[in-house]
Amino acid sequence: MGDEVWYATIVGVIVLSGLSIFYILYLAKMRRTKTNAAWKQAATELGLDFTPVTRIFGKYRMSGIIGKQLSCSVSAYTEPNGQGGYTTFMNYDVRFPQRLNKVKELLTPNIQSKLLEVNNVLKKVVVSDDSINSTRVSGFIRKSEILVQNVRLLIQLAELIIPNE
Repeated sequence: MGDEVWYATIVGVIVLSGLSIFYILYLAKMRRTKTNAAWKQAATELGLDFTPVTRIFGKYRMSGIIGKQLSCSVSAYTEPNGQGGYTTFMNYDVRFPQRLNKVKELLTPNIQSKLLEVNNVLKKVVVSDDSINSTRVSGFIRKSEILVQNVRLLIQLAELIIPNE
C-alpha cells in the first residue's frame, strides 16, 4: 500500500508539471499571436514588410521604403533589467534618401517644434546627417496604433528636415 501511494504521488507530480509547462507554452503562444497581429496590422498600414515571429524568443522587425523614399525600420529586443526581469526596447529608425549636410542648419523653428513633439512621445530621439532614430523603453507593444503613431511621427519629422529641391 505504501508503494502505491508513493507511485501515485510521483505520477501526480509528473502530470501536474507537464500541465504547468503546457499552460506556460500556451500563454506564450497566445501572447506571440496577439503581438504578431499588432505588428502585421501596423506594417500593413505603414506599407512596411513584416514576417510573423514563430519562435518563442523570435525578434520582431518590420522595414521598408515609405514616404519620400525614406528607409524605415522598427525592431524590438529585450535585455535583462538587473532586477530579475527583462525590459523591451523599441528601435525606430528612419533614414534619409541621401546624406544631408549639416542637419543642424536645417532645424528651423517649425522643425524644432516637431522634434520636441516627437521627443515627448519617443524619448531620446537622435537626428544625424543620414537618419532620425530613437530607442523607446516600454512594455511590449501589442497595439498597432502605437507602432503606427510612433513611426508616423518620425516620418513627419524626416520629411520636414529633407530640403525641398
